[in-house]
Amino acid sequence: MSEAVPAEITKEPVVLDEGLRAFFGEKTASNYFHWGMTLLLLLVLVKELIAPSWIVTWSHEKWGHVTVDPVLGIGIGMIAGFMGGAAGAFISLFSIPLYTLWLGLPVKVALGTNSLASAIIGLFAAWVHFTKGTPNIKLAIPMMIFGFIGAALGAYISLGLSSQTLKLYFAVLVFVAAGWMIFRVFFPTESHGAAWIKTDKKGLLIAEGTWRNETYRTDIISPGIGNLGIAVLSGILGVGGGFLFTPMLHAVFGLPMVVAIGTGNFVKVANIGSQFVVRGVAETVIYALAVFAMLGGYFGAHLGRRLALAVDPKYLRLIFGVALIIVGLRYVGIKLF
Repeated sequence: MSEAVPAEITKEPVVLDEGLRAFFGEKTASNYFHWGMTLLLLLVLVKELIAPSWIVTWSHEKWGHVTVDPVLGIGIGMIAGFMGGAAGAFISLFSIPLYTLWLGLPVKVALGTNSLASAIIGLFAAWVHFTKGTPNIKLAIPMMIFGFIGAALGAYISLGLSSQTLKLYFAVLVFVAAGWMIFRVFFPTESHGAAWIKTDKKGLLIAEGTWRNETYRTDIISPGIGNLGIAVLSGILGVGGGFLFTPMLHAVFGLPMVVAIGTGNFVKVANIGSQFVVRGVAETVIYALAVFAMLGGYFGAHLGRRLALAVDPKYLRLIFGVALIIVGLRYVGIKLF
């Protein structure tokens, strides 16, 4: 008579098999399309790395000049989108250093080009969350209004700062984000809720809802004012600010994390979109490069989200936190290897 196989021996292959299924997805037309486009973009990227066929010379009397293959934007979008999709944020913290360190773009041109690519990717992400019913639009609208104003102001301020100052500020932001990501591995964010909102209080300035039996209620002005300060900082540094206001919505204002992420995707569109308006008028955008970065970012983020479903998020946060530290050090001129 054969002996029974202990449960602990069979557990790991089952978990591994489930992880692989989560990463590769179901046998659907949509899934085949995403994988096919991802492989196609990777092939195009490899071809351009081996034998470049399209070189663009960009020049501006105030912002500098650079010679670049815009198709290489696929690689930047893929890497930044993948890490952002897996970690839930931080796309710009990876893409901006890649623009400057890999392709040699002047910092202000990197910020401008990134603003267009990020705005378009943000629109796609916001639409996906809207179809799933996760955002609270009543709360998102005032945050977007404050964010549009604040980010435009920040972007305008950044145009008057030196490249070295922007690099230093950006490196500090990268280190703070890395520290926060690693901190969350060991101390996950807890929601304390909006304590100053009474449970029975209603009205035009109150947003409320329920997500999977978890109710929440907050005012809509306080988060908007909070995003105003975040947007100014984001505008100066060329990022969306989601890694700041998403935890704020969850930990301070009591939104379930899924609702905070869904609402935050709409806010990011306003924060980064207004930057694009300012930076576009200032002629700091390489449009062809931004389009290819957008394509790579969209499909890279799709892969990153798949990885997040297959792997415990805390391990991803730890890995990406270390990666951000390496990026920050490299950005200030320190090479570890």
